[in-house]
Amino acid sequence: MNLAATLVLAALACLAASWDIRSRTIPNWLNLCILAGGIAMLAIGWSSVDPLSHLIHFGLALAGAMLLFGFRFWGGGDAKFYAATALWFDLGQALAFLVTTALAGGIVVIVTGLVSKALKKPGWQAQIPYGAAIAIGAIVTAVIALQRG
Repeated sequence: MNLAATLVLAALACLAASWDIRSRTIPNWLNLCILAGGIAMLAIGWSSVDPLSHLIHFGLALAGAMLLFGFRFWGGGDAKFYAATALWFDLGQALAFLVTTALAGGIVVIVTGLVSKALKKPGWQAQIPYGAAIAIGAIVTAVIALQRG
């Protein structure tokens, strides 16, 4: 992934995270833009890895995300956001994206609980803005990929 791809992904991820934090949703049009951006990235050659590797990661991420949605761990927007963002990373980066997202998710859960307690909104933490964790995972993974060249 090059600098241009990293900046585009970071901008889209930040938009999705802020949307999720404010409304606890990520709109379909935004997830579609992220997916289209990943396709464009592959089409113009911003990745030096075989596009099939990116597509396999997307498929696996979509299956895993839909499973989490099915068990009601994630919302539908989170699942689509994770899968669309996964297209930006090849299969060799899948574990880094998963781990950084999971670690960021733990932080988001803790912060959401603390804010809920401070604001005295007991039901507020029931809706975790996991899009923020996905965005952090995507940005960290993209920066790591950029540094590795």
